[in-house]
Amino acid sequence: MSADPQRGYRFANAAQWGACLFAGIDAGALAALDTVQPFAPFATTAQRFPTQGAAALAVAATGETFWHDAATDTLYRLAPGDDTPELLRAPAAIVRATRLLATHWGLWSFGDGAVQRFETDTLTRLAILDLDGWRAVDIAEACNGLYILAEHDGHWHALHVDCAGRIQQTVAFTDVTHAQAFVYLRTRKRFVLLTDDGDPQLRWYAEAGGNALVRKSVAGLGHCFRATALGSDGRDRACVAGVDREGAAHVFTFDGDGNALGDVQLDARDAPATGVAASRDALHVTGPRGLLRFAAVPSVPDDASEIQGQLITPMLHSPDREDGRRWLRIEATATLPRGATLELAYASTSDPAIRDRMVKLAADPTLTATQRTQRLLAELGLWHAPVAFHGEGNDTARFAAPLFTLRDPYLWVHLRLIAAPGAPSLPALQALSVLYPGHTLMEYLPSIYQREEANPDSFLRALVGVFETTTQGLDERIAALGSHVHPKTASPEWLDAIARWLGLPWDDTLALAQKRCIVAHAHALATTRGTRSGLQTFLACLMPETPRRFRIVDGIADFGFATVGGAGCTGSALPAMLGGRPRWHTELDAGARLGRMRLPCAGDNDDPWQLAAGVRIDIAATAAERRAWSPWLPDAITALVPFTTRARVRWIDARALQGQRLDGALVLEGDPTPHLGDDAITGVARLPARGTRLGATGADIGTRLL
Repeated sequence: MSADPQRGYRFANAAQWGACLFAGIDAGALAALDTVQPFAPFATTAQRFPTQGAAALAVAATGETFWHDAATDTLYRLAPGDDTPELLRAPAAIVRATRLLATHWGLWSFGDGAVQRFETDTLTRLAILDLDGWRAVDIAEACNGLYILAEHDGHWHALHVDCAGRIQQTVAFTDVTHAQAFVYLRTRKRFVLLTDDGDPQLRWYAEAGGNALVRKSVAGLGHCFRATALGSDGRDRACVAGVDREGAAHVFTFDGDGNALGDVQLDARDAPATGVAASRDALHVTGPRGLLRFAAVPSVPDDASEIQGQLITPMLHSPDREDGRRWLRIEATATLPRGATLELAYASTSDPAIRDRMVKLAADPTLTATQRTQRLLAELGLWHAPVAFHGEGNDTARFAAPLFTLRDPYLWVHLRLIAAPGAPSLPALQALSVLYPGHTLMEYLPSIYQREEANPDSFLRALVGVFETTTQGLDERIAALGSHVHPKTASPEWLDAIARWLGLPWDDTLALAQKRCIVAHAHALATTRGTRSGLQTFLACLMPETPRRFRIVDGIADFGFATVGGAGCTGSALPAMLGGRPRWHTELDAGARLGRMRLPCAGDNDDPWQLAAGVRIDIAATAAERRAWSPWLPDAITALVPFTTRARVRWIDARALQGQRLDGALVLEGDPTPHLGDDAITGVARLPARGTRLGATGADIGTRLL
């Protein structure tokens, strides 16, 4: 528990998370959901689309998948969600291509050193690129055009061309002597090259080229692994497929910093893979037997490897205090399923030289985010042992680590999310807070104990710190009590209880929006109870999202009784009510009639007193609303009108509320469409004449009338 909300650093949205260093974190989920989580793995079993052969795989941003079968000169196009590919006769430049790219500007093909562009639907050739002395090796999609991996005079470049084929920019790879394939990751702004300078390697380059940021030996991926295809999801993941010395086929995936994300094993009969491409929801592989699609899954397969992601916050600084206190605790709001782990660690220092070195290292542009993270974690003597939390369910919870004994002003927090094989879902981090002192529970202790605040080895301070760290859930429940009685945040059960406390007209079957509206207008309903305004407020709450669909008719207040004009009188305007004695009045005079004079009986509706204290409420409700409201609405309305007033509910059609003045504003409508149902209007909707049928012409109708 804490005395009041604490001050501190908070990370909860994409802009705030952007200040951190990440490794193995899905940037797409971070941007879309403001949630930090590892990349989702791919399933270990695939859906197969058999063809006689498959090569030059391409996946469009729309989800369409293309590949060709050179043996039959056929191009296959698979629509998203479809299980049967469409077979197309394609030009030789497409069915002989070694690489296809499906972009917004069309279908690009590369083969025999030529780059061509085709219209996606008709496969009409739109352009042939003139490379003017460059020897092309591969193509990759760019943000606004195409990248071509090309060589000239022993130097390797990525040529950035627009959709018309004009070279806009060249990016040099200074440490490459021979390249086989490449891809471009748009989100991470990275090139990934498959090179063969004697030792086949995967190399990651910055968007500006230069020397490789990361190198990985291809042979080191397996037992003498040999790559046969390179692909990507176009955003932040690269994929390489191949076979090892034992003939086992694999597809390895990496992020934009070269971190290994997963390994999908293929059947030996599907080797060697001729193409590989990924999207956010699937991994696609082509081989001798057709196309394989491995779906992305939210859980971790039992036969997959461990999945993890990590982050390091920027340097955090706590202001000076007279009592020497600096920090309180780290709080992480996360979803940890069973089999997932959250690790919290921190580094601190009071040395300005160490602080400057750490800040400079965290911002080094020559290193990837993963390399900077690794070097920061390698700083000895700064990092404290991590605190681990293990998941037990899918509920979101808050996990805290105490910092109250820390006296250093500069702090870095390291967080790691780990999902073990078999985890039902991925761990996710929603928010991270690092708090520094404000008022604490120590200030509420007797003065003799408050001096322990400045003693870092105090058992009392440690005990109070444990209370402050481990009872945040109780603090949150106390702070959230007000939300249970506020109309905008209360649950339906609480709204039912509040309405009964306040004596509001109510029924538990009301929709949530209706309940919130009635409780929100509780003051108006209480102060205007027994008036037309109060009744109007209640009826408006029953239909909060629709135009006004009710009318209140009070004969005395709205019309009054008709009067006969006389001296000085102008008479009454219509409409008006007619008053007078009933036919059975009991006065003995010349006007008395035999058989009519009697005492009044229950049910006599022609007596003026029945009109004087009566209110009629016309409601234009649907059939479903009438069935739901009829059991309780009359009683609720009776409770809102004066005690001596009788209220009568009348269910009407919505058109009865429209004005029917005979002037230029009146619009005559045709007969409604006839239909059978509990909302059909008797006497208005009618069936067509005998012998007619829908869609018949005038001549046809005339010939079919009997």
